[in-house]
Amino acid sequence: MTYYYCDACHYCFEGTFLPDRCPDCGADLYNDKPAVRLATKDEIKELLRIRAEDDECDPIE
Repeated sequence: MTYYYCDACHYCFEGTFLPDRCPDCGADLYNDKPAVRLATKDEIKELLRIRAEDDECDPIE
């Protein structure tokens, strides 16, 4: 899976292809550059950490 990051709203997400705009905020440009780019290793690490914390907090029904 590939991870992407929106510089406009700081949304990190996974996908199969680079979208032309952010699926969260809809930005297509940020500071005259494409708003969405490949996520860095640190951004992916943070996303996975947050997901793991969410999984720990959510009771399984």
